[in-house]
Amino acid sequence: EPRLYHCIPAWATERDSVSKKEGSNQCDYEIMTDRLASFLGLSMHYIKHIDQEELLFLCETIYHANGSIRGKNAIDDIRFQKVEQIYQKYERPFKEFYLPVGCIGASYLHVLRSECKNIVRWIVKIEKEKQVDKKIYDLFNLLANLFFYMALYENEQEGFEEKVFVSKSYEVVL
Repeated sequence: EPRLYHCIPAWATERDSVSKKEGSNQCDYEIMTDRLASFLGLSMHYIKHIDQEELLFLCETIYHANGSIRGKNAIDDIRFQKVEQIYQKYERPFKEFYLPVGCIGASYLHVLRSECKNIVRWIVKIEKEKQVDKKIYDLFNLLANLFFYMALYENEQEGFEEKVFVSKSYEVVL
């Protein structure tokens, strides 16, 4: 019989073997990657200085990664290398920590960065259930850093000066 829902939340009662699969951390990961792709789609309306085709490619890549743990890994070397090329385009030196503030586009990019870090934590949880291809883990770490650099670039293009953050909790050496 057809199913009209994607996943049962991890906290739901597991009634049968299908529910057990949908109640796993893998389902939560898929929800988080869907959320990331959706936030990126929304963000594209506010990001002025990043190539829209690059953002669309990243959105598609996130959706490919969505099913790549439960199903076949769709993140091949060519796709990963293209993400690395986009990363290299926006990478810039920095010597301090910055607050996640700035123009609207950069602010959205900081949210995307944070969401990627959350996904990395879900991958660590999933690795307790099953082996995960390292490329998926590396992809979301790379995306977190890429969205950070894109935020710096977007702020730079908008003439926004980054606001330095000095931690009172940690001695930070960059």
